[in-house]
Amino acid sequence: MDSLIHIITTIVTLVFIAAVLYSLTSALRKRRRKAKVQEELAKKEHVKVENLHQYDIKPDDGYYKYPIEEKGKLRRFPQHFTAVALELANEQPYSICLLALAEFDHGELKDTRYFYVRPPENNLSAVKDRYHWDELSKADEFGEYWQAGLKNLIEGQTLVAHNAPFVMGCLTHALHIYGIDAPAFRYADTLEVAKKLYHFPSNQLDVICDEMDIETEEGNLLSQAIAIGRFFLTAHKEYPMFLPDLAYIKEAPTTDDKEAALIAAVEREEGTPEEMFAPEKPDQTLIDDLVQKGYVEAGEKPGTYYATDKGLDFSESR
Repeated sequence: MDSLIHIITTIVTLVFIAAVLYSLTSALRKRRRKAKVQEELAKKEHVKVENLHQYDIKPDDGYYKYPIEEKGKLRRFPQHFTAVALELANEQPYSICLLALAEFDHGELKDTRYFYVRPPENNLSAVKDRYHWDELSKADEFGEYWQAGLKNLIEGQTLVAHNAPFVMGCLTHALHIYGIDAPAFRYADTLEVAKKLYHFPSNQLDVICDEMDIETEEGNLLSQAIAIGRFFLTAHKEYPMFLPDLAYIKEAPTTDDKEAALIAAVEREEGTPEEMFAPEKPDQTLIDDLVQKGYVEAGEKPGTYYATDKGLDFSESR
């Protein structure tokens, strides 16, 4: 009996020793891998933008904003969109050092992404109390992220941001310094939504979130991106008749885009051609095409139209 107990005790001891040795070995391997990664990051050569400051923009009334050209606007609430928040290392719009994306589909948060971005130079005047060059310099540059797949999250998509013209200008400027043309995309601005629909004490995002009981975490850019998307959705629920402006960049709205917006304008109540096309002039040819396709039908009041189920399916698919 004593012999059996001794054997069992020996086996347990050996198993324990083996487990400890395995744990130590695994920890050493992880430490070596981490050290190797850190070494590779330190040695990694990044693209140096020649004569970077030739791309600098001057402030307009103290405000640095990279100009973007809109190819058209439509009024429609997108069922699928990506909320964007970013932070700059300094006053130049190209100096993105953090980027957060929150993807929403039919009112639900579907995916999130968060990136540390290496600025094109060691000028962290806007974030010097929170971030340091040692950590940001190890990240990929904006152009590197773009080539690695960020392009697929922006090109042809609907983006939503707070003070969106400024944010989209930053994205475009950051691409420009690397010789990359900005792709076609659409955007909506939650700052404009707040101004048109509400009377907040301030239209800054943190104040809006406090007023709307939308949870955010101070210093967490991803939580800001999610909050932007949630406010956009909440505003649509509270004001379903309001259709936000979608600005088109690089490419003008297609005929399908225009028809989807016209259908959205008469989704909840019948409207006249003037109301459907506002603020532009009516185009009866487009309305006749919608009627022929069965996307809209005549309303009860003469000269008005109402969206059909077939039309709504088409509009939501755009």
